[in-house]
Amino acid sequence: MAVQMQDWRDAPEIDTSAIDALVGAVGPEAFAGLKGQFVADLKVLAGALLEAGRADNPGLVREKAHALRGVALNVGLLRLGHLAGALERGDTGDETEILPVLTASLCALEAAGKV
Repeated sequence: MAVQMQDWRDAPEIDTSAIDALVGAVGPEAFAGLKGQFVADLKVLAGALLEAGRADNPGLVREKAHALRGVALNVGLLRLGHLAGALERGDTGDETEILPVLTASLCALEAAGKV
């Protein structure tokens, strides 16, 4: 069972053991290729979440946050995943936090898995 963060700000940016497991499973070259798809998916989901917030649609915010949380945590982006989880649960209502966290997460992901 995963441990819930008390505050998403307390989560590390990235879980390097998750990255290492992905690299180990698919190899460094395949992982490098997969990173582009992860980045594209994360950007689309974050954009959709922000649009749902601008439209004042809490149900859609929760739906998009759930999807964003899944992708982020599957690739080891802990802070982004936990922020999305907080948005999904309604623990925070400020979707605008997504952009700076997404940017930092994508930088961490880009640097990860390099040999």
